[in-house]
Amino acid sequence: MSLLASNSRCIEVAEDLLDRRDAGALQAFHLAEACGAEADRCAAGRWMAHMLAVDFASAWLESDAICLRGASDPSRMWNGEPLQNRRVIVRCLHGLGDAIQFLRFAPRLRTLTSEVTFEVPPALLELASCIKSVHRVITGGRLAPSQPIVWDSQVEVMELPYIFRTELHHLPIAERYLHLPASHRGTMARTMGPISAPRIGVAWAAGDWNVSRSIPFGLFRRLLSANNCEFWTLQAGPPQSDWHQLPYSPHHHDSACLGTGLMTLACVISQLDLVITVDTLAAHLAGAMGIPAWVLLQHAADWRWMASGNTSPWYPSLRLFRQHDRGDWSALIEQVREELHSWTRTCNRSQKIA
Repeated sequence: MSLLASNSRCIEVAEDLLDRRDAGALQAFHLAEACGAEADRCAAGRWMAHMLAVDFASAWLESDAICLRGASDPSRMWNGEPLQNRRVIVRCLHGLGDAIQFLRFAPRLRTLTSEVTFEVPPALLELASCIKSVHRVITGGRLAPSQPIVWDSQVEVMELPYIFRTELHHLPIAERYLHLPASHRGTMARTMGPISAPRIGVAWAAGDWNVSRSIPFGLFRRLLSANNCEFWTLQAGPPQSDWHQLPYSPHHHDSACLGTGLMTLACVISQLDLVITVDTLAAHLAGAMGIPAWVLLQHAADWRWMASGNTSPWYPSLRLFRQHDRGDWSALIEQVREELHSWTRTCNRSQKIA
């Protein structure tokens, strides 16, 4: 076997261990780099392993090493310069959920800089200004500012925890930091009508870029058998059509009938007792508002959910449910179904006492 093939095999073994969330992945990446595998690729793997283990400090050291080597990275905008008393533009170039999660750092950034501008996708323009200390918000396209924004430094929103060297004891940084206008919440409450039963929002499909996060609706719909509850679909995109295949029930509601856009979605979530969702935007919106949510995670869950545990240091209102075996949603759905029946009994009993 050639040296190149050997290097490739070492890194592939390490990445497979990481994908299986095996504790040996970290050492395997060290071994792969010692065998001559690409340093940045190995460092990125160790970064992921550290974040999954909630060892943020070690992850930032890997980030430092990657930055020092200087390879081009379209996701890296901050050059390491101090941001004190500078005009900073924060660009949100990843997913909408990523923006919601990391805009929590806005208050700290504002105390450090002379001026901060937040550039968000058009879909997030209205909602972003409801996040604490996010005051100057712009977007691109036809809604872009007529005059160019003047700035001294730029950062991508997901770089903020790295810039502040965030560690576990700093979290959640902010709780209930997404504050919707009272008028919007009041209008949504009236539109949704009188509360006659616990209200549960559901989302079963994530974006096309990672379909392994999604649960087939044929499995997910088993959760909808819980008695004495209202279910409101929060699902976006083509999977919305799954909802309309259900037999008619007065307990099934489509939030799309209440309006479109992220502000509408957030207002609906603000009126719910519980959200049950896969790893998608609904989880971040619920967490940012402090709404209880159950997040159903694939076996190789994203680093922000860690490798184990049923709570999130980022969002205290979230409860995490994890696949035990890769690809096995059926067992997880049965677990959540049992928990949901217990939750509904307790919730309905509390309402009767009240």
